[in-house]
Amino acid sequence: MKTLGAAHRPLRELVADELRQRILDGRLPQGGRVIEDRLAEELGVSRNPVREAIRLVESEGLVEVTPRRGVVVSVISAEEAHDLIEVRAALEVAAVRRAANQGVAPAVLEELAAILAEGAAAAAAGQFERLSMLNTRFHDELARGSGNGALVEALRSLQNRLQLLFTAGVHRRSGKAWEEHGRILDAIRAGDADWAEAETRAHISGAASRYENNRAAAADGAAPSDAAATPDGAGAQA
Repeated sequence: MKTLGAAHRPLRELVADELRQRILDGRLPQGGRVIEDRLAEELGVSRNPVREAIRLVESEGLVEVTPRRGVVVSVISAEEAHDLIEVRAALEVAAVRRAANQGVAPAVLEELAAILAEGAAAAAAGQFERLSMLNTRFHDELARGSGNGALVEALRSLQNRLQLLFTAGVHRRSGKAWEEHGRILDAIRAGDADWAEAETRAHISGAASRYENNRAAAADGAAPSDAAATPDGAGAQA
């Protein structure tokens, strides 16, 4: 376990980074408790920066501090999940259509291609802990390719909640998302806004369907079926 006490950034930020990552890659599941003493010991810091870090991630909507249970990872309701998916779809469709119609800077296309290759390789190698971060980078870069700063910021504001939403089943959903990412990028390169929109909607719709299947399976106390959790992506890969 890495320790953070010797790093140069403020400890609260470093601890917040680690706590955030544990939540978003599924090591700390929705509804799971965050034990201050244990986290402090594992990271080699005192409890004070841990408490400050918890306040930071609480402000991002990733944890809740309750009088009876202490600190728990936020649970996204079915209603909020629907709202998040609906808003994300509208914003990303607008972003990819704009990118396809206006063209994307070569540097952005190169970065998208590099992330795509890295993500596909990580998925193939079973490096699931990397996929959430790579997926976030890919979608953020897609939004940047639209050239619309407001779209970029709007999508970034949803980023953590979306990652939390799609964390379940990371080990089962690692391949297909990167194939879908590739088709979205192909459509943008071709300057075909309708194709880009269709691929984006299919990508988000498929992930939403698998989320619902996983949620239903969890409610029944069963593991998601292979049909319900075919490879889609890691973390927020939707």
